[in-house]
Amino acid sequence: MMLQKLFLALVFLTGMVLAKEIPADSSVQNPPKNAWKVSFIGNELYADEQLAVELDIPEEFGIVDTIRQDFLMQVARTNLELLYFSAGYFSFTTKLEVLRNQTDEQDSVPYTLYRFLIQEGERYTFNEIKIDRDSIADSVALKGLKFQTGAHYDPSVVADDVLQIQVLYRENGYLHVRADYLEFLDTLHHQVNVEIYVEPGTKVRMGDFTSSTQKPARIANLNTTDRQGLSDTAWLNRLWRIPKGEVINGKTYTSFRNKLLSTQIFSQIHLEDAPRSDSLSDIRFSAVERIPGEARYSVFFEEVYGFGASATVKHKNLGGHFHEGSASILVAQNKQELTLGYANPLLFGTRFSFIPTAIRFDDHISFNHEKTSPPAYPDSLEERYEIINRGDLTFGLARSIRFRATLDTRFVQKNDLRLFKIKGETALSFDFTDDYFNPTKGVRALPKLGMGANFTGNIRDPKMEGNPYTYGEITGIGYLPLFGPFLSAFSVSYGKFFDKAMEDDARIFYQGGSRTVRGYRFRSIYPSYTSIDEEGEEIINTGLTPQYVRANAELRINSPFEWSKNWQLVEFYDWAYVSDKESGVYKGRSQAAFGTGIRYKWQFLTIRLDYTFKKDFNDWNPESFAFQRINFDLSQAF
Repeated sequence: MMLQKLFLALVFLTGMVLAKEIPADSSVQNPPKNAWKVSFIGNELYADEQLAVELDIPEEFGIVDTIRQDFLMQVARTNLELLYFSAGYFSFTTKLEVLRNQTDEQDSVPYTLYRFLIQEGERYTFNEIKIDRDSIADSVALKGLKFQTGAHYDPSVVADDVLQIQVLYRENGYLHVRADYLEFLDTLHHQVNVEIYVEPGTKVRMGDFTSSTQKPARIANLNTTDRQGLSDTAWLNRLWRIPKGEVINGKTYTSFRNKLLSTQIFSQIHLEDAPRSDSLSDIRFSAVERIPGEARYSVFFEEVYGFGASATVKHKNLGGHFHEGSASILVAQNKQELTLGYANPLLFGTRFSFIPTAIRFDDHISFNHEKTSPPAYPDSLEERYEIINRGDLTFGLARSIRFRATLDTRFVQKNDLRLFKIKGETALSFDFTDDYFNPTKGVRALPKLGMGANFTGNIRDPKMEGNPYTYGEITGIGYLPLFGPFLSAFSVSYGKFFDKAMEDDARIFYQGGSRTVRGYRFRSIYPSYTSIDEEGEEIINTGLTPQYVRANAELRINSPFEWSKNWQLVEFYDWAYVSDKESGVYKGRSQAAFGTGIRYKWQFLTIRLDYTFKKDFNDWNPESFAFQRINFDLSQAF
């Protein structure tokens, strides 16, 4: 009850602050010196509220004298012109009337009314585009332009076309192309004519490629002199794949730079071409390396493994060829793990030009020991010894799309059972959010497909246990700002095993825990049926071809105070239904949770503490406190 009262008090205080900070009518201000209002007549394209916001009136407007108020309002009127002009309403006109000592039914205190009389006029359309370019470079095909005669005017169309023209010229070797444009208004016919001027320069043909790297400056020791980096420059030179004498494709030029940046080896990269007397150009590559070594340590609490600590050391440029080596150790109450890792952030060099990012390969060998409870028997323990080899291949297909392929092989000894397990998985990540670590707007989609198999016996004579299994999963996440400090976040997931698996593999789709349905034990929501063994004991049989649907929603309230801007109050609702392909045998389960939590944003981490108030929705009676309903994590739930 105390936690519920505290939450209600926080919500009430937040509402009081918002009520003070956000006026009921954004166009009405009640300063202590000179009260004022604005109104608009004749506007159809934009609502009054949109125009009032677009005026961008300064906060101190109400405390200055009326002469300055009139001047500031005349200046603000130009914002309306820019708004309408950007939408193609070049015949837009507005007249400002200043009416003093006005009163009305809502406000008996005299105020100044600024009335805008608006004539929007007719929207202009595109008529003709002319491209003035060097006759020598006329062979460059101008494709992919967005300009269409008769289409409504849009300034971004012209800017995008100019950028596209520059890209096309660079792809044909004109690396120093310059382009600009002018727009001419035909006020009689309400049309816009566009003229684009292109200065292609000369084609750049490949000469020699040279490279140099420097270590980061030692600012702490006041040593800012350049020191040669660790990277092997002869090896770097071989990464450049344009032969001598060939025209340099601008796409290859920028792709080379982007791929090397994506390795995270360099903090700065500079590429320049230097013309020679033989009409060729040398390409000079220079870069500043990041500090290659790093060490991390941490203490943590995890809902399955309990309290623990971990330490990691890593070197990112072994031998000067971008090889990465790492070692880590983790010791927790229910888990101990030693991991050795190797990675190559530029596995295939720069061979595949159609892939915009570097192709990264990671491989980790882990020696793991853990004690956990099986889903259906929380009072018993499973003790596992594992030797795990996991390899990941990742790269970007586009700026917001990434691909991952994983191969996981492991030797497992669980209680008295010994298995060799192999599993492959492919996944895509679509991220269209405003911030990767703390998104407030946008969407994400995460589809994946996997397959695996289990073997018993020894390596020389393996025997398949059961049949190979396949599964699929997709998650969609959305972030939407509401108003003021209120944000919303929601997630929908669906997963399904297409073939029967061992319970050890099928349980990955069981629900419950801090990232699925909060307030429930980890993977405690599963399909099952009971049977009686030979000794008369009841056995709980959990689903081997599970499928689930899950929905999560959060209302996130940012702190309105500057001193606590990193804090966030959250209300959440989680729901999941888990069933089995053999619905006539296994009984599905549906569970839900409602609760609240707090967040603290620290750098790229979000410290999360959640408590589930309600799990039984048959009534609205308060439920007693339980420690198991508390969830702690170092990131948002989704």
